[in-house]
Amino acid sequence: MIIRSKKKKKTVSRIVTVSVFAAVSVAAYLLGRLMPRDMADYYSSEVFPFLSSLPQRLSSLVRFSFTEIAVVVLGSIAAPLLILWLVFLIKKAMTRGIGNYLYKSLRNFLAVVMVLLIIFEMFHGINYRRTPARTVLGLGNMTLSFEDYCEALEWSYNGMISARKELSEDEKGVAKLSTDFDGVAEYASQMIDTFCASYGVAKYVSNAVPKPVRLSHYWSYTYIVGMYNPAFGEANVNTDFMDPTSIPHTVCHELCHAKGFANETDCNLLGALACITSDRADFRYSGYYTVFISLLGQIENLKKTKGFKYEYKIKSDEIRPVAVDTQAANDYWNSIDEEVKDLQKRFGINITEKAQEANNQFLKSNGEKEGSETYNVPNNVYVDFYLIYVAGKGGRNA
Repeated sequence: MIIRSKKKKKTVSRIVTVSVFAAVSVAAYLLGRLMPRDMADYYSSEVFPFLSSLPQRLSSLVRFSFTEIAVVVLGSIAAPLLILWLVFLIKKAMTRGIGNYLYKSLRNFLAVVMVLLIIFEMFHGINYRRTPARTVLGLGNMTLSFEDYCEALEWSYNGMISARKELSEDEKGVAKLSTDFDGVAEYASQMIDTFCASYGVAKYVSNAVPKPVRLSHYWSYTYIVGMYNPAFGEANVNTDFMDPTSIPHTVCHELCHAKGFANETDCNLLGALACITSDRADFRYSGYYTVFISLLGQIENLKKTKGFKYEYKIKSDEIRPVAVDTQAANDYWNSIDEEVKDLQKRFGINITEKAQEANNQFLKSNGEKEGSETYNVPNNVYVDFYLIYVAGKGGRNA
């Protein structure tokens, strides 16, 4: 009876351990999705800055990416570890110890999942529930006319052309950033804090410093140009092609994640607006370029679907440098597409498609119902920003 009692207690203990780990994991997952917005706002503005400051400060002490190292190391040992686990599984099966081995494996796996989920929710997941930045800025609520869109388009066009004229060029005529990446990263870190505080979006300071990824060329296969790792408090940026039309915006986007904005729409919006209000020409160029391309597509769509008439004034000599920059970016991504196709022929997997699918599912799993579509900033938000904060026409309905 004593032996049976000990076995029973041991079984119960194991069931309790596994159940607790699983329950805590589920609770952590649900917390970030069911937390009321007012609580999420308080957490994002008061608790998150304090918790995230330590990993961000530690990460910023070095210029290399801990995330990149972790990916390389884990990717290198994943297959050997799986093979080793299977070898021990077979060995235990032959010696009648498979039950205990499977329990320990499940226990350890659930423990790791539990810890990772808690860390993710504390440093990122809960921030998905905060009030959207566009709501804080009072954007997206105005009734807009076609003329409003056209006026905002001309504003973004003029800003883009003016900033482009201030930039130097390489031997191919492509615009160059005003400094190297370290200079971009240092400037952006201060600028994002200043912009968010000035516009009342987030008054707290972020300690994250954007880092270049050395294996950026292979990262480009995924079509992902930036990633914030909440566990390390690290903003990683793809620097394989230093595209002047996008690098400043991308860096600002990742820094917005570090400031506690998880939603991709928020980060793209705040990144573009921060660039526009910058005193550096390369940042303004990237910001205005982002807005111009977005509004241009919307206006063309309105012209086709609604029959509106509008011809924007574009001078060939003004737009040519911008076209050169755009073509350079297109050439780069076309070359990446060719490499991905070559790999697909060899291994039967399209890395870009799989990566995009995974990212889409990741966003949906965090309550972003639109998935990858959340990267798209509604065009009316940019128009509202222009009317309210630039033209001083806030409240106008047409």
